[in-house]
Parts: sequence; structure tokens; C-alpha cells
Amino acid sequence: MLRLIMRRGPTPGAIYELEDDEITIGRGGKNQIVIRDNEVSREHCRLVRLMDDYEVVDLNSSNGTFVNGQRVVGSWLLQPGAIVELGDSITLEYERLHYNFAQKSSPTPRSTPTVPEATAIRYKYYLMMTMGPSVGHVYPLTDVIITIGRDLSNDIVIQDPEISRYHLRLRRQKQNYSAEDMGSTNGTFVNNVPLTEAQMLESDDVIKLGTMVQLQYVCQPVEEDEDEVDDADLTLHTKPLSGDPQLYRDETIRLTFVNGNFIKTSRLGTGLEPGALDDHIFIAYAREDWESVVASLTLSMQDAGLKAWVDQYLIQGSDDWRAAVEQALIECRMMVLVVSPQSLNNHYVQMAYRHFLEQEKSVIPLLYQSVKPLPGELGRLRSILYDIENPRKSFHKLIFEIMQLRRS
Repeated sequence: MLRLIMRRGPTPGAIYELEDDEITIGRGGKNQIVIRDNEVSREHCRLVRLMDDYEVVDLNSSNGTFVNGQRVVGSWLLQPGAIVELGDSITLEYERLHYNFAQKSSPTPRSTPTVPEATAIRYKYYLMMTMGPSVGHVYPLTDVIITIGRDLSNDIVIQDPEISRYHLRLRRQKQNYSAEDMGSTNGTFVNNVPLTEAQMLESDDVIKLGTMVQLQYVCQPVEEDEDEVDDADLTLHTKPLSGDPQLYRDETIRLTFVNGNFIKTSRLGTGLEPGALDDHIFIAYAREDWESVVASLTLSMQDAGLKAWVDQYLIQGSDDWRAAVEQALIECRMMVLVVSPQSLNNHYVQMAYRHFLEQEKSVIPLLYQSVKPLPGELGRLRSILYDIENPRKSFHKLIFEIMQLRRS
């Protein structure tokens, strides 16, 4: 049985059974699936049965139809677990149900005594962020299907520029979870190996989303009468991985559970192979400007298909930070400099943009806040003025400038 489940929209949790050969979805009352939302066109898209699944066809809708974050042009064959979006406000999950008819046997007669079965071992599952925006945060895994991504409709939301809107899906399989990449832009890696198909996870597996976010998967048996993680130290032994000696140094990651979070007490390396940043754009900025402008800028660049490098999740001054900055300075071929009084008074930012200029690499200043006078070396550069009333327009101008420089 095939169905769509509304994950975000006017009626979250609503289930639409798919039985006909053709099914239209839209705001108009003549559609088989009617969704009353301003983002949905009167006739938005059509599902057409193809063998055991459906193809989705956009019907020239105003706000577009998307599958796993990619806009539908022509037709798109849906696979179980696919995320279908109508505009920006409607999210549907495509699901196939399997029934095991063999289990529907006759009930045991009352006269037959039941033999107690051995108590099955229960497990608890969770992910712990060991690198990224919330190091030490614990994500309990309880649902059968769990999606991870940047979009707010995901079960686990990670707001990072390298994370796709729908990045990774976990699916409960017997006594463990499997992991499946959802067509992400920057990829998913399990123990440093690219995830190209669904793969069963094992306890202590390391999951990397892009290059900036890292999660450790933990599966532990539940002791009798135990429901929660104990307030105690948890030691996770890393697995040595070929090709990534910087990340794994035969050391132990020590995490202490405090007030609902694991606090990391040993350091991790950057885990970047040589050449990994060749196609990235270095963003130089003051960390005081991260939330107000830089985070949105990096997301806009990612949505445009550009890869941005930021040092936001490394501790400035640490060995890992120094190694990562050195690699980014060498490998990134272009820089966006977010200009503000804070950034131009930052020694690290000054060092970074001057290095790029000395190496005759492109630097594009984004004039976020007024600084007068601008340093002479920056005043000669073609800059983009940030419009506080219309940030998106400013980002579009910047992205266009980047594209032009890449073509030259």
C-alpha cells in the first residue's frame, strides 16, 4: 500500500492513501488530494502510477514541487521515504507499507497453556554531536523513521550551511538503525566512507554530514528498570579509519553527561583530506556577525550550489583551528570578506584577507556595516553593499559576482 503523510502543513499527520492510476494534488476542490494552503496552486502536481510506484509531475505550479530538496522538472519517480514539498510550507512523505500476512494466524486456544518466552533484550539508541553547531548534544532515536536536515520539518534539525534541507534518513531495522543519504549536496560518510546506499549502523559508528558536522551513533542494551541515560561519564572508543589519520589518532573521545548534554573533554581533528577545500569559498568574518548575517549568507550560497568554508565550529587558537585555517588559506581560491568594524579589527580576519591578496586570489568585500575609511587594499576592490532591508537581494548580487569571477 502506498500513501502520502503530511509532515508539515495545515493538517500534520494526515494520511492520503494512493490507489488510483492518476492522482492530482492542489488547492482546488476537484483534485483527489485537496490541500488548502496559499503556497499550493489550484492544480499543483499529478501522481502517475508507474509499476509499483508513482511518478510526480509538476503542473506549472507557482511555487514549485520538490523531491528531497530538488525541484521537479518534467517527471520524478518517487522512492519509499521520499520527501515531497509543495512550495515552502507543505511537506509530504511518500511511504510504502508492507503487510506480513503469515503473522495473521489463528489465536492460541484458551485451553492451551502459554509458555513464557525469554525476555528480549531492549536497546536504546541515540546520536551525539561530536563536531558541529551543538557539540555534546544528544539526540534520542525512538521513531521508526527519522530524518535529519536543515529544514524545520525534519525530526532532527541541524542548522549548518553544509547540511541539505533533507540530508539523511535513519530507519529502524530489527535491533539497529540503517542510514540512507537523501541526495544531499555535500554527502554523508559513515566511518569516513561515502554513503551511497542504505547501510546498517553499528554502535560507535561515526557519521559525517559534509565536512563540518559529525555525529556518533550509539546503541546500548537497556538494563532492567533503566529508562534514561545515567548521569555518568560515557567513553566512546573511536575506530581507526584508513585515509583519515587527522581525525582518528587511536584516542578516546571522553564525553561527560551534564544536564542533558554530553560535554566533550577531548579534542577531534578537522578530518579533511588534502584538496578537500579546492572548490570552497573562504568566508572571513567576525564571530559577532555570525547570527546576524554570516549564517544566512552561507545558507544562501549553499542553495545556489556554492560551497562555503567557515571556522564557526572550531575553537579559535586551538591546534585543530590552526590546521583547518591553514588548509583553507592554501586551498580556497576565492574569499568573501564580511566587512564590519568587528571584522576589520580582528587580527585573524586581517591576516586571512591579506594572504589572499598577496596570493592574487579574488576577494569580494560584502559591506555589512559602515567602516570609514576602508583600508586602502580593500577600497580598490569591487564590493557588494549589504541591504539590511533586503538581505536576499544583497546575497543574490554577491552570488552573481562570484559566478562571474569563476567564469573569468
